[in-house]
Amino acid sequence: MSDSLAAYLQNGQTTFSQALFDHFAQSALTQREFVVYLFLAAWAQHHQEAPALDQLAQSTKLGKQDLYTVIETLIQKKAIALVQTRDSHGRSVDQYDVTPLLKQLLTSTPTQAKPEAQGGQQIFSQIEVEFGRPLSPIEQQTINDWLTVDHYDPALIKLALREAVLNQAYSLRYMDRILLNWEKRHLTTPAQVQAEQERHLGL
Repeated sequence: MSDSLAAYLQNGQTTFSQALFDHFAQSALTQREFVVYLFLAAWAQHHQEAPALDQLAQSTKLGKQDLYTVIETLIQKKAIALVQTRDSHGRSVDQYDVTPLLKQLLTSTPTQAKPEAQGGQQIFSQIEVEFGRPLSPIEQQTINDWLTVDHYDPALIKLALREAVLNQAYSLRYMDRILLNWEKRHLTTPAQVQAEQERHLGL
């Protein structure tokens, strides 16, 4: 056996559900998103923690910013989810759960892009621009929760971002406090927030 063949066999093999390939055309994923999904799925089979994004970017031949965008989109399309698990030492670690897409495909319910997906993507990009750095996976999940769990209007999140920037508070925690404060005061639309702000300014 040649050394190259022995090295190949020692690397082991990774298997994927045939459903991924049978139903890819009916999914909402682009080719680039599907490639990143496959890399994440392969990683999850052999590791307990999420991959280092620098390493993943190199493996997928994507720039780091492009990779962040693809992962954000995969989360929005509910193809993957960021979860916290315990490693073999009992430590809490982040990992990408790749089963949501499989569950949809196996139940013949293809992933559908939500109407707010485009507005949500703009939110991710705008926050990264204002913060001057890429978002971490946890931050990506927080924003995704604002959109899909709390159902905040993307325009409302943009207003909270503007408030944070004006106060030079470049953190999602600060934005979350703003959004919660508006919710407690029953200010649930951008128009209501703007009207309240104008009332305080005496306009």
